[in-house]
This record gives sequence, structure tokens and C-alpha cells, in this order.
Amino acid sequence: MSPTMNFALQSLHQSGRVVLPGAPAMYSDTARGWIIIVLVFVSLLPLGLLLFALLLAIATDSWIAGIVIFAFLVLGPLTFTALVWWRYFRWRKKYAELPEEVPVTMDPSGLTMRGVGPIPWSDFGPAVYKLLPAEFGRGHSTSAVLPLTERGMVMVNQHMPPHLSQRVTPIRVAGRPYRYLDVPGIRGLSQHEVMELIHAAHRMFVYS
Repeated sequence: MSPTMNFALQSLHQSGRVVLPGAPAMYSDTARGWIIIVLVFVSLLPLGLLLFALLLAIATDSWIAGIVIFAFLVLGPLTFTALVWWRYFRWRKKYAELPEEVPVTMDPSGLTMRGVGPIPWSDFGPAVYKLLPAEFGRGHSTSAVLPLTERGMVMVNQHMPPHLSQRVTPIRVAGRPYRYLDVPGIRGLSQHEVMELIHAAHRMFVYS
């Protein structure tokens, strides 16, 4: 158990309240590693194909063949690489605009994160992993979320201003209501520890 987790649990049980500095919670360490690997691979692919085209041109003594191969094998992947990086930086910009550093507060009134709250404990359940639309690229990815109860769904989708609900909810499929809250990031805690801490607070304030 990390020192921050130990402090958080002690504060929670002794005073019934804990306030911790927020941190970016864009993706898990595993997802971050895969994104870096994919970006590096995509960036190196055009260079490898360019080298192949040059070697082929030298081997065949035909620069025309090299230029044709370059056009077909390099310009396409190069365009794809630029598109991938553009989408990545657009994704990063979206999260840079979120108040991730705002303290996360847990007390009897609820959970406060990214400047939104307190969100009552009865509005959501314990943290779980769900397969949701991916934040980066297409498809789906496993995300740490807090499932909204029926009351919570009404609160988030009908009463919370859109600019606030977007801070605390994962990406939504167009036309469908928000069904989850994001698990916030907390400085000094892993995502799994944050989930455990929220679960401890949820158990304390809902079932006590």
C-alpha cells in the first residue's frame, strides 16, 4: 500500500473526510504504454519504407522505380502517420482543458472531482472496469468507471449543465445518455488504488 493510500484511508476513517490533489486520469499505465508503442511504430514505418525504396532503386539501377515505390509505399503511410498524430494531439488537448489538478474530495455529502460536486454517493455504485468506446482511435477499450444509479442518470443527464457533465463522464455514444462517471486521477495513487479508495468511501457513507 502506498503512503498516500495509507494516509487517505486513515483520514477517511478518522475524520470521515479526505481531500487529495487531483491528477490526469486519461488512461491506465497499460493503455499509455500501448499508445506510445503504436505511435513509435507508426512514426518509424514511413522511414523503413523509404529505406526499402532507396535500396530497391540502387539494386535495380532504376530511380524511376524507386520514385514510384516511394509514392505508393511511403506517401500513404506518411499521411496515415500525420493523421494518427493529429488525432492524438487533439485528444491530448481535450484532456488538457479539464481541471484535472483540482482536489478530489470524499466526505458524507459525496464525491467532488474536477470542480464538480459533491456528487451524492447514492447516485453511483462502486468503481468497476467497463468496455467503452475508445478515447483514442476507434473501437473499444477498458475504462475505470463509476456506474450511475437511476437517480444519478437523471441528475447527470437532465440537471447537470453539459459543460460540467463532460468533465466527469467518459466519452458518450451519440444519442445515448451518460451511464457512468469517470474514475478521477489522484496524485500519488494508482488507478486501482483510487478505485479501492472510492469503494471504501462508498461503503462507509452508503451502508453505514
